[in-house]
Amino acid sequence: MPDFSLALPHEVCSELGQRVRTRRLALNLPTQELAARVGVSDKTLRNFEQTGRCTLETFVRVLEALNALADMQDVLVTPTTSIQDMRQQALDQAKPRQRASSPRRPKPAGGIA
Repeated sequence: MPDFSLALPHEVCSELGQRVRTRRLALNLPTQELAARVGVSDKTLRNFEQTGRCTLETFVRVLEALNALADMQDVLVTPTTSIQDMRQQALDQAKPRQRASSPRRPKPAGGIA
């Protein structure tokens, strides 16, 4: 299993495609059956298994069909390291950000704001 932190994006995608194929075979599912469950053509599914390339929505549906969606639970979750961080995370979850902050504009010369 490659270390994703050292892999190039196409290598990560290829590895994910291989993992889907391995999981599908472990569940004894033909490509046609999994493709039907996902709602894509078997050619699309075979292409994903070989290259790792598909839409994010298709990838999520594949994971759901393979009962692997729970494996994604910790992806992009900000880790907490202290009680204060846990409190802040709870507050952030109560009111999620709506947009990124804008860069601050410099004050005009002459003191007029």
